Parts: sequence; structure tokens; C-alpha cells
Amino acid sequence: MVPALKMPDPPSWPQWDEPVSPSAGEPQTQRRPRPRTVNPFVLLPVLGLLVLAAGMGFIAQRVHVMAMGYQLRELQEELARVQEEHRRLQVEVVRARTPQRIEALARTRLQMVDPGRPATVVLTPGAAAETAGLPAPVQLEPTLVQRMAAVGDWLLARFTVAAEAGARDR
Repeated sequence: MVPALKMPDPPSWPQWDEPVSPSAGEPQTQRRPRPRTVNPFVLLPVLGLLVLAAGMGFIAQRVHVMAMGYQLRELQEELARVQEEHRRLQVEVVRARTPQRIEALARTRLQMVDPGRPATVVLTPGAAAETAGLPAPVQLEPTLVQRMAAVGDWLLARFTVAAEAGARDR
């Protein structure tokens, strides 16, 4: 074993412990302040408050993280619902653009018909008056009536155009 070194006694500082009256020509020496002792009745509550504040901050942070997690889950569910609706609407748009659907809408809503031979209505001079209860029109000369009918037939044959949905003459 090694013997312990003996430390010399700490030096005494009499000039700091006792007030010295300054001489006429000497500067005054300063007095060293005594170290303050910490009162445990003050230190322990302060440390306790610091630990409590740190714990409350940690708990508040965890609560905030949990609330954000719930909000994230709700937003993810809403996103899934909106994506499902978007897929459903895309399918509906594709189905609405099919030729069969367009034709069915044209027949039901717009009351369109297939193009075919144009329907002509021939009215005889007396038929319209009989159905309406009016007096019979004045009879024209048969040759004039025949000429007008011939011109009408020629115009009908010449200018008959059937309109078809979506078709264009180019």
C-alpha cells in the first residue's frame, strides 16, 4: 500500500475574514463574500416544478400526436371514399358514352326516330274542310290542280333530305 499524502492545512485569509481599516497610504483590501447555501425547502419544490412541467409537456405532445393520428385516419377514410366515388363516376361516364345509351336517350328524351322514307301527307281539297267542319273550298280547274300536284311531286323528289342524328354531308 501506498501511504496517503498529507495535505497541508488550507491557508488562512485573515484579510478577507476580518475587516481591516485602511491606512492613510494603503489601498483598502476587498472582503471575500461567503458562499450562499442553498435552502432545500426552495430547491426541491423548484426541481419538482421543473420535472412536473417537463412531464406535462411530454403528455401534451403525446395527446397532440394521438389527435393528429385520429385526424389522419379520418382523412384517409374520406380519401378512400372519394376515390371509390371517382371510380364509380368514371364507369358511369364510359357507360353513358356507348352508342346504345346515346340512341336510347335520343329515342326517349328527344323523341327521335330512325331515318327512313319521309312521311308525306296528301290532302285532298275536300278532306280538310270535312274534318274541320268548314265549307268546301272552291273547285279549281282540274288541269290546274294536276299541274300543281305534278310540280309538288317534282319538288318533293328533288329536295327531300332526311335528317339523321350525328350525320353530316361532306
